[in-house]
Amino acid sequence: MTTETLYLRKLESRAPLSPRARAAFLDLPTRERTFETYRDIVREGDRTTHSCFIQTGLVSRYKTLRSGARSIVSFHIPGDMVDLQSALVLIADHGIRTHVPTTIVEYPHEGLLQLAAAYPEIARAFWFDTLIDASIFREWTLNVGRRTARERIAHLLLEMAFRMKAAGLNDGITMVLPISQADLADAVGISAVHLNRSLQSLRAEGMIRTYGKTVVIEKWDEMAEMSDFTSVYMHPEGPRMAA
Repeated sequence: MTTETLYLRKLESRAPLSPRARAAFLDLPTRERTFETYRDIVREGDRTTHSCFIQTGLVSRYKTLRSGARSIVSFHIPGDMVDLQSALVLIADHGIRTHVPTTIVEYPHEGLLQLAAAYPEIARAFWFDTLIDASIFREWTLNVGRRTARERIAHLLLEMAFRMKAAGLNDGITMVLPISQADLADAVGISAVHLNRSLQSLRAEGMIRTYGKTVVIEKWDEMAEMSDFTSVYMHPEGPRMAA
C-alpha cells in the first residue's frame, strides 16, 4: 500500500471521500526524505513550505526554553500527518524531531491548500485531523498539570497503545516504544529519575511488563481507571456528517 493510500485510508476511516476527491489527493506532488535518529525535521522559527506524513519511524513535537530545557508536546507514529496545521501558519512555533530512523513524505502547502479549496470534503477531513491534534494537546495539558507522575506515565502508555492499534501497528496490548526514558520524562514533565521509579512501580504492581523497547499492558482496565484514561479525546467516532 502506497504512502498516499495509507493517509487516505486514515481519512476515510472517519468519513468517506468521493472518487474525484481521492484521485485529486493522489495527484498531489510529494517528496520522500529519510532522517537518522535525533534529527530535526522542522526547527522552531523555520518558514515551512510543506507538511510531513510519517511513513516509518517515530517523531515528537517539542518546545524549548532559552536555557535549553525541553518539553515534548506530542508523539507521532506512522500514518500521522504530523504538521498539517503548518499549511496555514507561516512560521513554525515548535520543532519536530525524530527518535528513530524515520522516513517522511512531504506534501507542499500550496497543493494542500488548493486541494482543500477545490474539494470541501477534503477540507473537512483536514480540519478534523487538526482538531484531533488539538484535543490531544488539551489532554496532555491536563496530564502534566493535574495527574500524578505514575498516572501521567500510565495515561501516555495507554494513549500510545490505543493509537498504534488504530493505525494497525500492534494489538493494543504489546507495543514497541522506541522512546528513551529521558524523552518520556520530557513528555510527562518529570525528571528521568522520577520516571524510572514510576515505571518500576507500574511493573511491581503487574500493570505493565517491559523488555528492551517493548511494553506489554498487562492490566489495561486497572491502568485506565487509575489514570482516568478514555479514548474520547481522540474521537474515534469520527466527525459530524453534514445533513
